[in-house]
Amino acid sequence: MEEFELLTHMERVEAPPGFEQRIMTHLAARKRQRRKARRLGFSLATAAASLAVVVVAVNFLLLPQGTTQEMASLEKEITPEFQPQSLAPTIPITEVLDYSGEARQLTRQPRTVYILEQVSDRTDTRRIY
Repeated sequence: MEEFELLTHMERVEAPPGFEQRIMTHLAARKRQRRKARRLGFSLATAAASLAVVVVAVNFLLLPQGTTQEMASLEKEITPEFQPQSLAPTIPITEVLDYSGEARQLTRQPRTVYILEQVSDRTDTRRIY
């Protein structure tokens, strides 16, 4: 507590001339800089949101919407002059797979139990299985 008592006995020192003016100018400049940064952040966020709205609008309004079968039939409507000549003709194959039997077989098997053993020559007391 003696340090605080020593400070009370010291004289007050006047600030250098123009000190207050320089500090106020510096604070005003910092405030303008923060405002510009905030405006830039808002403008970038607005641009990103606008781009997202445009992408969604193009997806739902301009691009053709249809089922998979309808989209597959569009491929047949392409005229031969627009098809690449180097590709051999393809035959579309659709195969229905039923995995329900495999799932039932898995449940009938007994559960697997894993026994973990330490395979090292040295003992490590930090490992817990």
